Amino acid sequence: MALFRRRTEAAPEPEQPEPTPSPAGGPAKKDRPTPTRKEAEALRRQRVGRNLNSKEAKREATRRSREERLRLMNEREATPEKVLLRDYVDSRFNIGEFVLPALVVILALTFLNTVFPFVTYITTVLMYVFLLVAVIDVFLMWRGFKKVLADRLPRASTRGLLMYGMNRCIQIRRFRIPPPRVKRGEGY
Repeated sequence: MALFRRRTEAAPEPEQPEPTPSPAGGPAKKDRPTPTRKEAEALRRQRVGRNLNSKEAKREATRRSREERLRLMNEREATPEKVLLRDYVDSRFNIGEFVLPALVVILALTFLNTVFPFVTYITTVLMYVFLLVAVIDVFLMWRGFKKVLADRLPRASTRGLLMYGMNRCIQIRRFRIPPPRVKRGEGY
């Protein structure tokens, strides 16, 4: 008795009876072979939606991702503490706004090292002084904001607000996100 040998003669296939629905209302007997994986996936894709080429699919995924990020950011940014901090920072004059432009100018002046070596020394000292003044400005902003927060929202947590406020202070006003709602010197 050979168990694992191929059959040399093809056995005739028995006739399949007609599929009849079961009396209990269950699924009927199968009348065709099971679809291959490729066929099943193709049918599923047709049911799910339209076919996109790779460029369109990438564009659609990017759009959905951007919408989701904006939705989550708006939810995160809508807390009353953050709204108050944004308005507080936007209503005051911040030295930190000018850190980035000043550093670019200072960097450009350091290239004059070969012509004027003393200029590089002066600009480096000015850079450190400017950064120190910006840090002091952030410290004063934080002290003032904590008082305002205690008055307006007494039970609000300050967790994470210092870094948020510091980042807002050192950004150029035009590039802040969300954009400022109040003008400098205006009430918040």
